Amino acid sequence: MTDDEMSMGRLTDLFDSVQAGMKSIEHMQQKWALLTATGSAAHKRVSVSVNAEGEVIETRFSGEIGDLSYEEIAKAVTEAAQAAMRELRRQTSALMAPVQDQESRMPKLSELASGVPDILSLVPEPPRVSTAAPGSPERLLAESEAMEFADTEQLDGDSSQSGVTGPSW
Repeated sequence: MTDDEMSMGRLTDLFDSVQAGMKSIEHMQQKWALLTATGSAAHKRVSVSVNAEGEVIETRFSGEIGDLSYEEIAKAVTEAAQAAMRELRRQTSALMAPVQDQESRMPKLSELASGVPDILSLVPEPPRVSTAAPGSPERLLAESEAMEFADTEQLDGDSSQSGVTGPSW
């Protein structure tokens, strides 16, 4: 068997693996779209359910909700929603595990062509998402830090003719 035949065989195997992987991902996405998760708080007086995208789809109060103040109810709703999201992340991770396992066994681009970086190694990790309430000191600090851009240009004079809608475009 020549080197070209071996390379073509490896390429065919890779294509078959990618095709199988795509089918697995499609199946996983269909299952993911059906996920729901529920979290409870305040001794199960409050429960919140979310869909796969984390949207609240149901909020329920037990018969004993009257034992709580408005402030306690608000806090319980927030805690229940956060618990629901933690459960949703757990379910999503469990659902994705087989696809990630299959992906980890596939050859990387750098293994097929020397010098080519793996695409996923170029993607930065997303930042941790805050669960702090709007207006809280933690959120205000994070927002002010996020709004500082080091490589920005200051516009002088009339800015109505600049930007993507200006005549130079």
